[in-house]
Amino acid sequence: MNNQLKLLVYIVLLAGAFIYVQDRFKLFDISLSDSRKKEVKEEIEEESSNTAEEVNYVEIFISEGDPIKVNVEVADNDIKRASGLSNRKYLGDYDGMLFVFEEKTNRPFWMKDMLINLDILFLDESGFIVEIASDNEICTEYHCPAISSVHMYKYVLEVNAGFCKNNAIQVGQNVVLHLAKSM
Repeated sequence: MNNQLKLLVYIVLLAGAFIYVQDRFKLFDISLSDSRKKEVKEEIEEESSNTAEEVNYVEIFISEGDPIKVNVEVADNDIKRASGLSNRKYLGDYDGMLFVFEEKTNRPFWMKDMLINLDILFLDESGFIVEIASDNEICTEYHCPAISSVHMYKYVLEVNAGFCKNNAIQVGQNVVLHLAKSM
């Protein structure tokens, strides 16, 4: 056998072995069939639709300019509300937590187990800011003040300390909730 034919046979055997191993063990994300491409495309579409459904944000309409978008995690049950943002070392500049209550309330908040200072916005059932508690410091071993609103509220938005000042957010402004899950 001449050298060129031997090389061709080796290449064919090597390719065959590679295809067999790939088909059997799926070592690499490649495929020779269109059906696998279709499966991958469906998986990607499903993941993107699930991700889109999970995106929660609020828009704060200030008097001038575009609304301010804040990505939020939603705390809509007692367990999530109790833990809140506790033990977080970092919160993005335009991230926060939205506390959702079943009924209007005026129960106090506190900064127990918090690692970062926060601004707390109290919102009525229509989404208007009724009170802002700015730059709330974390609790110490000996002191943990209650943070409350004199007004009844249905939602509370927690963001980084200084957020309201830096973005000209004031009492009376409207907040529109964009929540994936119906409330």
